[in-house]
Amino acid sequence: MHPLGVVGCLTAGFDLVGRYPWLISLPVLLDLFLWLGPRLSIAPLLNRFIDLLQVQSIPDAAMTSQIAEVGQFLRQFGEQFNLLSLLSSLPLLDVPSLLARHAPEGVSPLGEPHVLVVTSVLMMIVWAVALALVGLVFGFLYLNGLANRVRDTHLPAKQGPAQGSKAKEPEQTVEARSGMWKFVRVFLFAAGLLVAGMVTIPPLVLAVGIVETIAPGTGFWLLMFSMGLIVYLAMQLLFVIPGVMVGERGLWRATWESIGLIRMQSFPVMGLIVLVMIIHGGLTYIWLLPSADSWTLLIGIVGHSCIATGLMAAGFVFYQERVGQLTEAIRVAAKSGVKNGKERPSS
Repeated sequence: MHPLGVVGCLTAGFDLVGRYPWLISLPVLLDLFLWLGPRLSIAPLLNRFIDLLQVQSIPDAAMTSQIAEVGQFLRQFGEQFNLLSLLSSLPLLDVPSLLARHAPEGVSPLGEPHVLVVTSVLMMIVWAVALALVGLVFGFLYLNGLANRVRDTHLPAKQGPAQGSKAKEPEQTVEARSGMWKFVRVFLFAAGLLVAGMVTIPPLVLAVGIVETIAPGTGFWLLMFSMGLIVYLAMQLLFVIPGVMVGERGLWRATWESIGLIRMQSFPVMGLIVLVMIIHGGLTYIWLLPSADSWTLLIGIVGHSCIATGLMAAGFVFYQERVGQLTEAIRVAAKSGVKNGKERPSS
């Protein structure tokens, strides 16, 4: 059976949101919290760092000017940044949020928000780790609910329980155990990406700095090449989460299936990515047109939640429509290899 095309997957994703509107509840609630709730500011911490930076004696006038520009940027960032936005900080692993990456400026319709201040580096680290973990849990609940609807709607009915003692287990127990293992895999995947970033990015920045010092202008091209390589490698992992959540695969198998899908379906995958970026990016600009102190921003929040959830569902549908082809191709290749091995004449 021919799988759905890219447009068909997008249509199926938005149709799923129309049939199960409760799927957007977590994104809407998160944005409402970031919009109307308290804010966690690191402005005093950044201001102290800027003051410490500016009192240093620097003989170079150009360097002094650059430090002043950096200080101005950091002050503006500290005034606008809400540390609570880290509840949606892990791409493809968290609850999609309109306001986490586009913090609302000024007051909300309820007036001036209550601001909590972070005054130490240790407190900021504790808050950041805690918020990222809570965001990962919320993201798992959101993705698991979406994956269950995609799997139940688009995949054939599951076969009955296995023989033996497992067949006597209640369905709720089996689902709870499956959900627990899926969360462990998602957590290990997120931790692996974090460790890879911590191991890769600092040496890369150091290398770019050294190359730029030795050969001015070359560091920029090294940075561009490195960023392109990182994006390429990250794309190979695009379908790991759908494999874990929808396909209920182990992390190792989901990773290899993701790499195989990217290679076997490169043009449809690129088409899906381009359309998702156009739809999401273009509509995000529209959703943010209302001012933060107007209740009309609620329309943008709900609209963004619908679009983001529909696009995520489309990615899940794309995976489950094509993973069968990949499995069949691997099976045929393995069978052909065994057959060729048997037919090879002995020396």
